[in-house]
Amino acid sequence: MIVAVSILAAAGALSYSSFKLGKHSQRNLKEGCASATQEMMDHESWSAIVDNYVYIHNAFRNDLQRIITNCEHNKFNINELEKWKEILELHSRVEDEIIVVALQARLRRQKEDKLPNEILNGTDHDKVTMLTDKCLDCTDNDKRLSLLKDLAIELDNHLNREEEVMMGLLIKYFSKRELWAIDSFIVNPKLDYCDTKDSLIQITKWWFSNICISEGRKLLVKFVRAGRQPPMPIEDWKKLQNDIPALKKYSINDIIDAPTQKRVNAP
Repeated sequence: MIVAVSILAAAGALSYSSFKLGKHSQRNLKEGCASATQEMMDHESWSAIVDNYVYIHNAFRNDLQRIITNCEHNKFNINELEKWKEILELHSRVEDEIIVVALQARLRRQKEDKLPNEILNGTDHDKVTMLTDKCLDCTDNDKRLSLLKDLAIELDNHLNREEEVMMGLLIKYFSKRELWAIDSFIVNPKLDYCDTKDSLIQITKWWFSNICISEGRKLLVKFVRAGRQPPMPIEDWKKLQNDIPALKKYSINDIIDAPTQKRVNAP
């Protein structure tokens, strides 16, 4: 079910982006990631993290730049920034409640690596939210433009920090299958992140519309690949769940991502 909805959303988004291809190709879209070493990109787990730490990061950067350009031409649309904020807040919530928490649990047991305080305590997200709210509240176009440019700098600093720290640690401390499992929590309709088909489709359309065509093609392949993962042992699902307080209120059957995965009887 999760995979089918994801592919449906991706197909719709790709069609939408293809329709707007002419205008899309004229934008100077950021591509790739300076922190992604060749060793990372060659790692078997790279495909399980690239969407959350390269493709969607670039989408946030690119869409914000489009909003800034519109503001420079006195064409600011508050609804576009509100949509950007809504998707960023969902992304940040998933990071804070699932990804960072699960990684921190592994780091505490290994006692080898540490996360920066800005990532651990969420202050980076708070700074970005504060600046976004100032942009939304501002009624003077010149002041709003200045605030938007400050926001772009703060956002880039935050995303760069995550890319420099998180990608390498996720590859180091989680198996490829565990990373796919974590990824599935975001779109699992039984959880409360992206819990409806319509919201998933809208977010995916926005995503494909704000990354370059080459990354969009890779993202579509990634969605298909996500649906071809082998079953993961129930005990491994439980280990992930035990490390993530936000998931403890759900049954183990609810958090499992694949309809072919073996279910267990609730205790």
